[in-house]
Amino acid sequence: MNNMASNKCLNCSTKNEADFKYCNNCGQKNTDGKITFSELWSEFQDAVFNIESRTWITLKNLFIPGKLTLEYFEGKHKKYVHPLRLLLVSSILVILAMSFQNFHSFTNHSYNIKDRILKNYERKQAYRITKNIADTTKTIFLDQQSEIVADTMVAMLRDSLNDLLAQYTNKYGDTYGDSINLNEYASFGSQNMEMVSKYDFLNKEEDELVELYKKDASSLSRHIFKQKISVIKDESKHTAAIIGNATWAILLMMPCLALILYILYIRHNYYYIEHLIFSFHFHAFLFLILAVLILGFYTFPLWLFRLSLILAWIYIFISMWKVYKQSLFKTIIKFTIFSIAYFSLFLLFLVGTVLSTFYLH
Repeated sequence: MNNMASNKCLNCSTKNEADFKYCNNCGQKNTDGKITFSELWSEFQDAVFNIESRTWITLKNLFIPGKLTLEYFEGKHKKYVHPLRLLLVSSILVILAMSFQNFHSFTNHSYNIKDRILKNYERKQAYRITKNIADTTKTIFLDQQSEIVADTMVAMLRDSLNDLLAQYTNKYGDTYGDSINLNEYASFGSQNMEMVSKYDFLNKEEDELVELYKKDASSLSRHIFKQKISVIKDESKHTAAIIGNATWAILLMMPCLALILYILYIRHNYYYIEHLIFSFHFHAFLFLILAVLILGFYTFPLWLFRLSLILAWIYIFISMWKVYKQSLFKTIIKFTIFSIAYFSLFLLFLVGTVLSTFYLH
């Protein structure tokens, strides 16, 4: 923005010397307010691609355990992205990464429950039709050879279907029966049988099934039944919802984690808010790693996920050691306590997230 306007800053209304280039109060360039495309593009390049920009400097120091937090504690705020903004952007990246993935199922990444129920239903129908044809054939053609051919055809189809079913019977409890037990797939701790016709399940909407099977039940029972049907019919939607809500659950954990750090280092010179900033920084790092892992969910080998989890925890340990500047022994003790508290909180918030997703989604 090169056009000089007046001695008054259009951003903060501060009066400066005549023909000033930058405002003494807010630092904005002196301008008449008009923006050209070349100026807009130049500022975009400077903000995004300039290796000295705040974003790149922040990311570079974020990947060095503890450095970004120490720099921020030393009062170097201007050249770094605000901790809360960094945390929110990284968490949004996790959610965006999930939008590029198709989380098929809780139980199997490539073959969801509804598809299995549909295929088993179709196979059972095919078997019934074939058996009826065979029985009719034996009635029309009374010779022994026709009977042997018909029985052999039915037996071969039955054995073939049983072989297909065996792939999923032990692991998922699939059957060729006319009904399914909802609690085989979405029991949530219930040991009772809750049978629904496969035909109804495949051909009716959730509300219709509720009216058909839970017409006289309580509102809570009807709602739980509807949610079970919804989970089984579209696991991917609920899987993505749980992962997304788990991300927000971690965000809600931040004040609790900062309080734990404050108690662990109560003799330290840091205020509660500084422990919160430290929590923001290492979670921003964790979210960035998680976003990459989600993008490569079906590509990366399993060992890479395990290695990433180990490295992430090593990162937190080194960060605690550098930021709080205590001996290695004390850091190990406090890191162990922090880890136990972290996983306990995470489990608590995760259970709450799963339940809220199930009952409210």
